[in-house]
Amino acid sequence: TAEALDVDLGRLAERADAERDRLRAMLDDACAALHPDLSTPQAVERLVADHPAADQVLDEARALTEEVLRFTAEHDLVPHVDGECLVGPAPESRRWAMAMMSWAAPFEDDGPSWYHVTPPDPSWPAEEQEQWLAVFSRATLPAITVHEVAPGHFTHGRSLRRAGSEVRRTVYSSAFIEGWAHYAEELFVEQGFRAGDPRFVAGVCIEALIRVTRLAASIGLHTGAMTVEEATRRFVEDSFLQGPAARSEAARGTFDPTYGRYTWGKLAIDDLRQRAKESWAAGFTLKRFHTALMELGAPPLGLLGSAVERG
Repeated sequence: TAEALDVDLGRLAERADAERDRLRAMLDDACAALHPDLSTPQAVERLVADHPAADQVLDEARALTEEVLRFTAEHDLVPHVDGECLVGPAPESRRWAMAMMSWAAPFEDDGPSWYHVTPPDPSWPAEEQEQWLAVFSRATLPAITVHEVAPGHFTHGRSLRRAGSEVRRTVYSSAFIEGWAHYAEELFVEQGFRAGDPRFVAGVCIEALIRVTRLAASIGLHTGAMTVEEATRRFVEDSFLQGPAARSEAARGTFDPTYGRYTWGKLAIDDLRQRAKESWAAGFTLKRFHTALMELGAPPLGLLGSAVERG
């Protein structure tokens, strides 16, 4: 594959199911702590309904950007937390995405990176604006900002500029790039971001359940084990999406077969971290492990092992 490794799709599908179960248990615990009188689906509905107004989304994203950069630096999680990260609306040509990072690329002159956040168009019907704003809920926007900014894409981009060869600055694995940023979300849970606030934990799980369902759907759709209708039901049951949103996610799997790369990459990094712990023993630290990964640039998943060998 393009990721320089053989893939047992049956085994990967089993891991997706196990990861879904683990995340759902985490979400159940977080929701029970926040709303003990509600079921998990009811609690999720209430959580995503708590969001900033459209004209406040960018201000909240800016405050969160400062918060996650500060936490990343204070906990010494990655080698580089320098540079300037600005927050603003995406250019019109990129407003199909709700949030994205446009970093200062390795071969460009250094300059600001942009965390682009797209509030809903005020000309939309009120119901559509509300659905769009739910993505920026006070449970999920912090997790999105960790993913996009620190220790996710922005700080990864700062390390990528310093990779030790042109090959490492050029080779681009979307599974690693998205897997790293997705790994960063739960890393913040492990490190006690916001003193273990269950609202943040719930937000991480809500986002992660969509991504792990994408992995399961992509495998099922392209091996003939799942129809689009079955994939749609999976999104409804496992990731709390409804109606057109669930159908859209399932349909995307028919033409974007690697949209499960977020979870696939995260699982590969989790596996490598366990291997590093076993190999380095008392010499293991998160900073050492993360630095060894960042020094590789954005490598195909099959080449990640060299981080342990060289690190």
